[in-house]
Amino acid sequence: MSDDDDLGVGGGNQPPLGVGSSLADDEKALKKGNTGPLVIGLLAAIAVVGGLGYVLLQQGDEDGEQYRTIGRAINGMKKEHFDSFWACALPGQRLELLRSDQDLRASINSRASRSPQAYAALVRTQCLVKLAEHGPRVRELIAPEDLHDQLQALTTSITDLNAGWAAYIAHLEQTTEGYDEAAAASTINKIAKGWYDYKHAHNELNTSIRTRIGEN
Repeated sequence: MSDDDDLGVGGGNQPPLGVGSSLADDEKALKKGNTGPLVIGLLAAIAVVGGLGYVLLQQGDEDGEQYRTIGRAINGMKKEHFDSFWACALPGQRLELLRSDQDLRASINSRASRSPQAYAALVRTQCLVKLAEHGPRVRELIAPEDLHDQLQALTTSITDLNAGWAAYIAHLEQTTEGYDEAAAASTINKIAKGWYDYKHAHNELNTSIRTRIGEN
């Protein structure tokens, strides 16, 4: 157990369990039939051990609840921000059918090709706000130290996704002679990478949380 895990019970200058009489004294008391002090000492020892067990159990419950709270938060944010953004940006698309980055690229291209500037306006004015709110919400989370790197990976993927869409929208707004998939590929690549990195980071977080609370 590290210093950070020290609960302050039984350490430092605190007396050992069963203080108050020696083993020899207890034997003498037992032989003389004077069991009162011995019983009191045993009861005191049991109470201290029981209290320590309760403190450790409570600490474990608190740790588990902290992980559960983070899990509920990140899953709620995914629905509220990430999934809502994609439902807006890919109208009519069943999100569960986007199983690869190729699926995602095809879905974006098919919608943008109909009217590049109108599609850019839709995403910029109605959809991006959902994604823009996601990063700050994740950064507000107070998480256990062992989840910090994974939360940072989630935040980075959101930042990259926002940047990818900003570049793609700028490209669409400059399109005047029809949609060119090849010309749009570099910006869609950034979007696809952000999408993939987000899903990977989110899954990793959920796996770590389930492990910590014993659900694996």
